Amino acid sequence: MRITLKHYYLIVDVETTSDDRVADFGAVVVDRKGNVAASLGVLIEGIFGEADFHWALGNPKHTLRKYRGLVANGDRAIATPAYVNRWLAEMAATFSPILTAYNIGFDWGKCRNTGIDLGIFPRRFDLLQAAKAVIVPTDDYAKACHENDWFTKGGKLSSKADHVARFVDPTLPAEPHTALEDARDYEGAILAAIIAAPNSREKLVAAGIAKNPSAKWMLGA
Repeated sequence: MRITLKHYYLIVDVETTSDDRVADFGAVVVDRKGNVAASLGVLIEGIFGEADFHWALGNPKHTLRKYRGLVANGDRAIATPAYVNRWLAEMAATFSPILTAYNIGFDWGKCRNTGIDLGIFPRRFDLLQAAKAVIVPTDDYAKACHENDWFTKGGKLSSKADHVARFVDPTLPAEPHTALEDARDYEGAILAAIIAAPNSREKLVAAGIAKNPSAKWMLGA
């Protein structure tokens, strides 16, 4: 059954291994307000536990212990890339969502290396670049960066998902760097804030993210 009365977005997040494959895959289908219609969080069979996580090379034992706890609690299942692809195909058929991710090129490449096909979603945009166009340039965000010392090593305002998400939702703790939670709670909050922001479509067009000024699909108008 295809649901077409509302606009939906598929937010994807991955945690990867040192050899550039996906160990932890998370995705949520959300509406314009961030309400979750469907979600998936799985550890990839044959990859999880086999190699160090790229972002936690300094403490891989802690990383594996955390994820094994999620499996033991029933919060994660082990699944094949084929299973993920079947789920993605079901989401495409049901919701026809717009694909996005925070630095989508990273997630896209790691999924491709793992046999996970994001190419079935013809409509897509980079949530990081959208945040840089709509949220990061605001005076309020600059103020938050100064108050929280959110800066790059070069002294520029940080555009990390963790920082942008905690700006739009100050109740959030530090990002856990687990794929489902990052996509649902952090990137979902960023997307909802971009959609709700004044003149967001105009800002996205000006930044070249929505190349067509009438690209209503991006913000679901």
